[in-house]
Amino acid sequence: MKHNFKRILSTILAGAICSACMLTGAASGTTASAASNTSGGVVCSDQLGDGHIVFYPESLLVQDEATYPVIVWANGTMCAPVLYYSLLSDLAADGYIVVANRELFAGNGRAQRASIDYITEKNNDASSVFYGKADLAHIGAAGHSQGGMSTVNAAADDARIDCIFTIAANADRSSAARLHVPAFYAAGGSDWIVSASRYVKPAYNSTPSAAVYASLRGAGHTACCTNPSAYTGYMTAWFDAFLKEDSAAYQTFTAGGALSRDTNWSGYAAKNF
Repeated sequence: MKHNFKRILSTILAGAICSACMLTGAASGTTASAASNTSGGVVCSDQLGDGHIVFYPESLLVQDEATYPVIVWANGTMCAPVLYYSLLSDLAADGYIVVANRELFAGNGRAQRASIDYITEKNNDASSVFYGKADLAHIGAAGHSQGGMSTVNAAADDARIDCIFTIAANADRSSAARLHVPAFYAAGGSDWIVSASRYVKPAYNSTPSAAVYASLRGAGHTACCTNPSAYTGYMTAWFDAFLKEDSAAYQTFTAGGALSRDTNWSGYAAKNF
């Protein structure tokens, strides 16, 4: 009961911090338009009425046979996708269809699984821009805070997910123990909301599949919102490794690879590679 109370408290605090971050972002003019928006070769399309925001490369609009791996995203507690606009745009720019949803309490993983259902339906809809464009054989999942918990739960319950990347996830060890896909656990060195030692590292330790753990030095709980570039390089490399089968990207995470030598990160650990 004591452990559950601490988890509930961390979720409430995370929601308060994320909400404050959302208000700060809105005040500073970093919010995105609700309509379709094209920037830097990436389209951000708000699927009004469908409950999803989809980021994808502008090249998807070309009438050819190219398909794109899918990443489904889960928000932190009481957070909107707009907070992660730069992060998700960078993933899309690397050649992914990134499907975000508006769920504010995503922990159980159902919203992310529904995002897979959504893009699957659109991939089969001849009237959709995504018709025949989604590579449904290569699907990743990612999330922040409670969204990281969602990511672990979704992958543990859904065989369609091939790998995951979590940021400051207060994931259950029992869910992590059911994972059978590669998992990255990113912690924050100055995150007092979701403690690396209490939540993130224990989830890594419980994961039986290939897994990596690392803590970004000095990062607070919402660093992926305020400093997304600190994460996007390793996020894209992770998905490139397991969704695009990029051997060079894979080496980034092995012992002696770029992450293990990166002084901006501490506590590097990897297993089953």
